[in-house]
Amino acid sequence: MTGPPLRHVVAGLTALSALAACKEPESPPNVGSGQIAFASDRLGQFDIYMMNANGTGIQRLTDHLAFDFWPSWSPDGTRIAFTSDRDSQTGSVNLELYVMNADGTEVARVTSDTARDDEPAWSPDGTRLAFRSNRDRNDEIYVVNVDGSGLARLTTDAASDVQPAWAPDGSKIAFVTTRDGNPEIYVMNADGTGVVNLSQNPASDLGPAWSPDGTKLAFHSNRDGPFAIYVMNADGSGVVRLTNLSAPSELASWSPDGSRIAFDSDADIYVMRADGTGIARVTRTDPAEYAPRWRP
Repeated sequence: MTGPPLRHVVAGLTALSALAACKEPESPPNVGSGQIAFASDRLGQFDIYMMNANGTGIQRLTDHLAFDFWPSWSPDGTRIAFTSDRDSQTGSVNLELYVMNADGTEVARVTSDTARDDEPAWSPDGTRLAFRSNRDRNDEIYVVNVDGSGLARLTTDAASDVQPAWAPDGSKIAFVTTRDGNPEIYVMNADGTGVVNLSQNPASDLGPAWSPDGTKLAFHSNRDGPFAIYVMNADGSGVVRLTNLSAPSELASWSPDGSRIAFDSDADIYVMRADGTGIARVTRTDPAEYAPRWRP
């Protein structure tokens, strides 16, 4: 008995591979409502995707051969800022900031510089983006209006200042810096003044994420072994470890009501309650899924 033509077998395997790469959880976990944007290379290059919080309803938002990463929601949930090298010159890689509608339409370039501009974070009023740039040799925190005007440098230190996160009331910006010799989480006034070390630990503390009410910061740290998600009060007190997975956990994001936290671990997206209980894996793909960001 002869089998089907080889071209049909190949086509069938290709279709099955594509389906497996994008499949949703067989039994979606109960992890609350809402949507999460994230970055994934499930189709061969990193693009920005969106899904329901339980891993269903996956939508691809960017479709470009470039590297699209670090999604960041506008406060009203209508737009997403992200990092991309889509306008790099041949033979070079240059990251810039872009903004698009929540459905992936109307992509607009925000920054235009030969340096690397990345890790955007929206201001609570939706008018500006804080971001990391090495346009002055070392990494510093800058702000820019969403239309690309009004560029201002906030930090001026010889250390590396990265990963800005705007407080919900707009008064402060948390960020990561190596100015004490290791990555620590600091906070400063939104104009760059009043810099304070919050984490004060010899380990690496990264990825600050404000709770919606501004009273806490989630972050990831390797202070007790592999990177895990922690939470602390906004003044740096009351540090509590939330995850204890075998693989490193990183880049926390709070649900709009503050009841849940999304994060990535072992190249998949997870969701848990804000106290660290009820951890559920919501993506299950061979490609990598990173940087979940809950829609406001």
